[in-house]
Amino acid sequence: MNPRLPLLFVSLAALGACATAKPPEGPPVASGADRHRIDVEAAGARLDIPVARDDVDLNDGARNALDAFASSYLRAGHGALIMSAPSGGDNADAAALVAQQTRLALVDRGVPYAAIAGSSYDASGQANAPIVLRFTTYEARAPHCQPIYEQDLAHQSNNQPWPSFGCATQANLAALVEDPHDLLAPRNEDPRDGGRRETVFTAYRAGQATSAQRTDDERAAISDAVH
Repeated sequence: MNPRLPLLFVSLAALGACATAKPPEGPPVASGADRHRIDVEAAGARLDIPVARDDVDLNDGARNALDAFASSYLRAGHGALIMSAPSGGDNADAAALVAQQTRLALVDRGVPYAAIAGSSYDASGQANAPIVLRFTTYEARAPHCQPIYEQDLAHQSNNQPWPSFGCATQANLAALVEDPHDLLAPRNEDPRDGGRRETVFTAYRAGQATSAQRTDDERAAISDAVH
């Protein structure tokens, strides 16, 4: 009898056992982003600009506040910037003048004129009702990460990740993202700048060089950087 036959039978039996092994039960393992989801909620930014009866323009404090408010809108604002002026109050006439100055100040700071939606609210009986500016922002809420000391990382019999695996990454992302709305939907792309492309194709069709001309100073700077 060939002495290798018993070894062959054992190998075939092992292969048969592997072939009949049951696949793992249950749904596939979710990713860390699915297990530790970041909640994104709509929030609001608000700025009140006080207006006295004899005001005809914005004061320095209001202009400084508008600087920060406009920057915040351009960075993380969504939808219209709503400006509500008081009506029916003792300062209604002054508020109309200051509201116009407020709109111009926002435009000077980069807010599109069409993005400013004007409205009014009833301020009857109020002496110094403010002009109210509002816009929508979004906030990211980080997932709660279970502490490592509460988990048994040494005994994972099913070879699956421990409960808090990937949670720290998600928490850091929620803290670092500039605009949480990016986690809901991508931003609109700006139109491409086709000027350079047209210049290159025009030179290519004419049989001319398509590379940009460099001065001697630029060549020297590149050479120094390489060395």
